[in-house]
Amino acid sequence: MKIREFTEAQLINFLHDEFAAASPEVTLGIGDDTAVIHQDDGYWLLTKDLLLENVHFRLAFHPPFLLGRKSLNVNISDIAAMGGRPAWALLGLGIPKKVNLAWLKEFLAGFKAAAREAGVELVGGDLSRSSHLFISVSLIGETKSPVFRAGAKPGEFIYVSGALGEAALGWQLLKKGHRLGETPELENCLQRFLDPTPQLSLAQELVTHDFVSAMIDLSDGLAEDIRHLCQASKCGAEIWSDKVPLSPCLKRWAARPMKLALHGGEDYQLLFTIKQARERSFLAWLNKSRYQLHRVGQIIKEKEVFLLRQGGRRQVLNPQGFRHFG
Repeated sequence: MKIREFTEAQLINFLHDEFAAASPEVTLGIGDDTAVIHQDDGYWLLTKDLLLENVHFRLAFHPPFLLGRKSLNVNISDIAAMGGRPAWALLGLGIPKKVNLAWLKEFLAGFKAAAREAGVELVGGDLSRSSHLFISVSLIGETKSPVFRAGAKPGEFIYVSGALGEAALGWQLLKKGHRLGETPELENCLQRFLDPTPQLSLAQELVTHDFVSAMIDLSDGLAEDIRHLCQASKCGAEIWSDKVPLSPCLKRWAARPMKLALHGGEDYQLLFTIKQARERSFLAWLNKSRYQLHRVGQIIKEKEVFLLRQGGRRQVLNPQGFRHFG
């Protein structure tokens, strides 16, 4: 079989079978966005993301400062979803001839700004010549008590931390020629793609208060990521279509807003379940907090993910997100 015939999940499963961790220190290895390594006084969290020119971004419309920020922030989002604190980063760059020093300085300034905001220190990396721009970031974080995808239980409510689908719409709009600073009503959607914000502070508060039973960041789309969470938790979910948060920009400019919200990806919001015993305390805290969180469904015993439409029609919610190798 050719690589393009595999899904990302199938290749990850292949790697898991080839390199299954035997060390007792490896609490969680291949298969999650973040590896968890047990230490005497807590856990190390290790994650990596790749950003490739013409696959994840285009130099023609992604400002270098924002691309630098995004390259680190998508990794911070993985650490946040584990309830961790990001600490040390490694940056690898494959640089094509068309990239000049001024562009590189702006990219590094953006990376540095994101690192400063999150308390991350760049401690190394690698550089190479490349035919297209290639960005590889590894990030190490730490936590006393990691939150896993596994842990959700039937009856628990499912929440997301913000509106969905805006980043996917932003990508579409950029490819059609829209740019930042041109149309005020499009700014938020364009910004969501170009400069996503990891929900680090929210994640740490949720963990500090012991509210969450399971958590994942929304990088592949709600339909895909809720399935990841349910598979790890050995349960299912029901997503309520009328509760999925859609922004005014998405409703106005997207041909199919719900499809982008469910399948678009790159939202980098948090998807999490609240422990039933902590639901009342969570709602009291939420009422006094600065966050606008959205209850979008419930965990169920049946090991399938459903979308409940208005009017009560229930359908299987299959993933239709981005295929890396298709």
